[in-house]
Amino acid sequence: MTIPVPGEALAGVLARFGAAVMVTPRSGSWSRVLTVDAHAETTPAGVEIVVESPHPAGLRRVAAEPLVTLVWPPLVHHGHSLVVDGWGRVDGPDIRVRLDHAVLHRPGSHSDGPDWLW
Repeated sequence: MTIPVPGEALAGVLARFGAAVMVTPRSGSWSRVLTVDAHAETTPAGVEIVVESPHPAGLRRVAAEPLVTLVWPPLVHHGHSLVVDGWGRVDGPDIRVRLDHAVLHRPGSHSDGPDWLW
């Protein structure tokens, strides 16, 4: 079950979650997976996710390859995960991710979990 999250709703949705997992790809190698803190900011260009002071390996990966996936695990049993894909750029000690898309997701087998309430 997938629920699209429009950019204008992302900050409110994100505020309900805790730490995220950031996945950064690398051609010919394993993806790098880091636990990160992040928040949403509205900019003139739209909503961006600010990954706050990630591990230096995350900064290096994003500088070399801007594709970023962020996953916030469900907070309750059979709840929804928040998944965000976008393009990252290093901004000082942070990574700023321009949104491609965001969804709340859980497998159909978890439909006995709580409904998402906006």
